Amino acid sequence: MRPLNVPGRITGLDTARAVAILGMIATHIFPLLRSEPDGTLSPTWVGVSLTGVSSALFVVLAGVGLTLLTRNSTDVFTSRMQLSLRAIILILIGLVLGYAGSNVAIILVHYGVLFFLAMWCIQLSTRALTALAVSWVVLAPILHGVLTRFMHLQTGGSTTYVDTWRLWTSPALLDVAQQPGLLLWDIFFTGYYPVVSFFGYVLLGMAIGRTNMHKWAIGVRLLGIGVFSYLVCRGLAIWLLTDTDFANRIAHTTGVPVEQLPAMSATGAGINTDLAMGAPHWYGLAVPHSGAPLDIYSTAGAAMAVIGFFLLVTRLGLVRKLLFPLTATGMIALTAYVVHVIVTGLWPTDWSQTLHVGDPLFADAWIMLIVHWVMVVAIGIVVYFAGVRGPLESLLRKVSNVGSSAKR
Repeated sequence: MRPLNVPGRITGLDTARAVAILGMIATHIFPLLRSEPDGTLSPTWVGVSLTGVSSALFVVLAGVGLTLLTRNSTDVFTSRMQLSLRAIILILIGLVLGYAGSNVAIILVHYGVLFFLAMWCIQLSTRALTALAVSWVVLAPILHGVLTRFMHLQTGGSTTYVDTWRLWTSPALLDVAQQPGLLLWDIFFTGYYPVVSFFGYVLLGMAIGRTNMHKWAIGVRLLGIGVFSYLVCRGLAIWLLTDTDFANRIAHTTGVPVEQLPAMSATGAGINTDLAMGAPHWYGLAVPHSGAPLDIYSTAGAAMAVIGFFLLVTRLGLVRKLLFPLTATGMIALTAYVVHVIVTGLWPTDWSQTLHVGDPLFADAWIMLIVHWVMVVAIGIVVYFAGVRGPLESLLRKVSNVGSSAKR
C-alpha cells in the first residue's frame, strides 16, 4: 500500500467509497421510519439521508474506478479481458452470497454485469463518453418506465407482470440453471438494481474519472452540480406530493394512506411503486429504488456531490489524517461488503423498517449498526497497516493479471 499522501493518489475516492459502504450497511440494519404516538410517520436519519444514495454512490465510484484502472492501457483487448474476468468473479461471489440468508438485496451480480457492459465504452473519447453518460442517465429511466408500462399491457396487467417477471430475491446459483430467462430479465429490468437504469451511474462515474480530479475546480463543480440536482429533483417530488389529486393517485396505486406518503416516499420503506411504474404519476416520484427519473437524477446528483466533497476536503492534510479510518475502509470496499452480508446472515435483524418512538429495539439497532461499522473499519485499518490488499481486492487483482498475461 502506498502512503495516503503519495503524489497522484486520490484519497477522496477511497473515503467516498467507505461512505457508500457504511451507508449501505446502515440502510440494511437501521429502521428507516419511526412512528409517533399519534401514528404519524417520520424518517429516521438513515431513511432521510442514505436510502438510494449509498448504492448509487457505490456504482458511480465503480465507474470512476474502471476509468482509473484502464486509463494508462494502450491495449483495449487486454483491458476488456481483465474487466471480463473481474466481472465473472463479482457475479460468482454475488450468486454465492444469495444463500447467505442475510435478507440483503445483493448488488454484486448486477455490479458484474455492469462491468461487462462498461468495458465496451473504455475506448470512447472523453466527449463521447460524457455525452453517452448524460444521455443514459436522463433517458434510461424514462424509457424503462415506457417499457414497463408496455409489459404491463402485454402480460395481462400490472399485477401479473410484477408477480411473475421478477425473482423477488437476490440472484443465486440455482437461478442460473433453473430460470435463466427470468434471472436475466430481473437483473436488467425488474430487480432491486435494474441494469438498464444503473448503467447510467457507471457511465457517469467513468466520465468523472476522465476529469483531472486533482484540481480544486473539478471538486467544486461536482459538488455544486450534484447538490443542485439533488435538491431540485427531490424538491420537485416533495412539491408534487402536496397536490391532492397527484397524492391520491399515488396512494391508490401503492395502497399507502395519503398522510403517510411523504415519509414513505422519502425513505422507500413500506411503499412499493412497481404497480405504478410507467404510469404518468410515477414520473413525478423520487422514491428511493423506484427507478423513477427523479429518483435516478437526484441520487446521481447526490453521488456527484459526495465525490466532489471528499475530493475537496481530503486535499487538506489534517482532514486527510482525521478521515484515515474511512479511507482505509474504502480500500477494502468489496471485502467489507461481503463480510457485512455474511455477518448479517448469521446475526439477522429482528425488527421492521418502522419502529415506534421509544421502542427498545432502537437500541438493538444502534448496537448492531455500530458493531458492523467498527468491524469493517477495523478490517480496513488492519489491512492497511499490514501493507497488503484486502482478500477479495487481491483476488480481483490476481485475476486481472491472469487476463493480462493471457494476451502475452
